[in-house]
This record gives sequence, structure tokens and C-alpha cells, in this order.
Amino acid sequence: MNNLPDDFGADSSMAELPLFQVEDGGSIPTSALQLYFRKISSRTAAKAYQLWHYLGDQEFISQINFGAYWEGKLEGAISYGPPNATDLAGYWDRNTQGGWWEIKRLVMSPLCPKNSESRFIAITIKLLCKIATVKGIITYADDGQGHQGTIYKASGFELIGMTSPKKDFWVNGKIQQRGKTKQVEGEWRDRSRKWLFIKDFRGKVVPKQGYLA
Repeated sequence: MNNLPDDFGADSSMAELPLFQVEDGGSIPTSALQLYFRKISSRTAAKAYQLWHYLGDQEFISQINFGAYWEGKLEGAISYGPPNATDLAGYWDRNTQGGWWEIKRLVMSPLCPKNSESRFIAITIKLLCKIATVKGIITYADDGQGHQGTIYKASGFELIGMTSPKKDFWVNGKIQQRGKTKQVEGEWRDRSRKWLFIKDFRGKVVPKQGYLA
């Protein structure tokens, strides 16, 4: 089951507006506890990524997205979807991948106070467990951007290791997901390696109201 019930706070037409905090000297959250979270559409999440994520508007596949809000204004987004890897030794293969999720994107505005990211992750994992089968969740920290996965460690994820060296085919400043194609000019570039983190729920009792580590 991948859809939230209607009364869960799913995106409304209001949430499709650019609900971003304006840095005009007005009030800002002083504690991560002041932020609240709700399900949003991929279109709303994309607005946050365009503003604050280092990958900008680069496309990706997600299934469930949540937004972080402060006084009705969007201050962050997190997107969950199926893992890109069809096989991960010791965890799943292409026949047992169901129930495994990947954090595809995560970003919060510079206005969000300390510990906002770890609280955002913890609560949205709990919400995800309420609406979907969750065997475990993986996420990556991009070493090429200087990310070490500190927020994932703080959220109870286990560091597994670093991804293998790979290359991507770039066209007009963006990665072409299907690789090199005929009559398309571009170039192969080294892909930045990433740290892989896993939160494995197998063998744990996940109550109906959701599991929160």
C-alpha cells in the first residue's frame, strides 16, 4: 500500500502554492519541535529541491513525499521510493526487493534549527511504516559533496560502506539516465562515490502505529 488515507493531510491545492518562508526579518523556528510534517506531492517537493538541494531540479523517481512546515510555509522535503539497486547482498535481490525503501532526496531550508533533519527523518519513517510495508530503508551520503552521513548516523542508520566507482553520461549539464545514445553529444564523467547507510527493520516488531527508533 503506497497511498496515504485522505485524512492524513495529503496535498491540497493550497499546498501546491510556493509556501516558502520569506527571509524578511519575520519569525523563524527556534526549535526542531516547532516544525510539523505532512504528505506532499512530488511537484511541491520539487520546489524545495530546486531551492535548497545541490542537485537542483535533476529528475528522480519517488513514490511518497513529505514536507516540513513552519507556520504554513514549506521549509523542507523528503522523498521515499524503491531502491535503485536491484540487488544488495545480505538484504535483497530483484525477487525480494519489495518492502525496501530508499530516501531519494532530503533537504531543509537554512532557516531550520539544529536537529531538524534527524527529527524529520525519524517522524517520516514512522509515518511511512503506518502506510506501507517497510523491511528497511537505505540512504546515501555523497562523498563528492563532503557529506559523511552525520544525520543518518544520528537517526540510527548503520554505515555499510562506499559505492563502487562508476561513470555517468552528461548531456547539456545533466545526467542522461539511459547512458550514451546515438547522435547525442555528451561526455562520460566519474560519478562521485557515496556512503551507503541502512536501517534494517527485519526481525523487529513494527506496530500498526509505526516503528520509530
